[in-house]
Amino acid sequence: MNKKKVFVIAVLLVALVSASSIIYASEEGNAKSDLTTAQSSNETQQEEDDETLVRYMFVQSAHAGSFVPVEGELNYTLTLKGVAPQTIAFSDRPERVVGQVSMQKFLDGLGFSPKHPANAAIEILEGNESEDVIVVELFDPVYDAANQTLQYNVSVLEMPNHSYAIFNERHDESIPENFGPAALFIDNCWDCYMQCASDDKGEHNCGSFKTGQYWCWKPPSCVADRSESYYKDKCTELFGDNCKYAFWNSCGYSESCP
Repeated sequence: MNKKKVFVIAVLLVALVSASSIIYASEEGNAKSDLTTAQSSNETQQEEDDETLVRYMFVQSAHAGSFVPVEGELNYTLTLKGVAPQTIAFSDRPERVVGQVSMQKFLDGLGFSPKHPANAAIEILEGNESEDVIVVELFDPVYDAANQTLQYNVSVLEMPNHSYAIFNERHDESIPENFGPAALFIDNCWDCYMQCASDDKGEHNCGSFKTGQYWCWKPPSCVADRSESYYKDKCTELFGDNCKYAFWNSCGYSESCP
């Protein structure tokens, strides 16, 4: 897929979702993700769960932008101008789902914390071939609705690991100072760690394990993909009968999302 096709897809998605008052993805609140544990015996089950996971790609479009170097190797301030007031979300498995969320609610929901930066690829529509796709980590978003600008601190990845391989293959080392129309393709929610403990206050930790998160539309946020009882059972399974309490730790949680 070349750069024009990818960019056109983003533009079409913006037009499609903006023309509708229905957020289709809100009907997908029961989407589940796979649980990755420290035990290799669960790999088969993880693969089966992965088939039901709704993985979103988030898209933000801009009329123009710039990269300004800051202190530190491969670090920049990315400024996007003429930004649409919403972020578009779409998935291609297990079902095609599309939706939109207001820009600030998306930024607050995904988090962009220093410990869990979002991976993203910025594709410049008419950029030079040697600097038209850059894969980065995004930090500290600042959105100015009145001026239609969006700013991130970014770190350019020497080893790009975007979920869409096409961006990794096309990643450029050269960074343009200024550029025209562009789209920012942001990866799905990051994985988190569930903490296990032998007491209900979490003072005696047994260990932790990685689990997936999925995008929740009510309210917009990244949340762990299983019920509290599931995580308690998983703690007991991994660390013994005396370890039966689970704490969300770095994981998001919402009562409105199962």
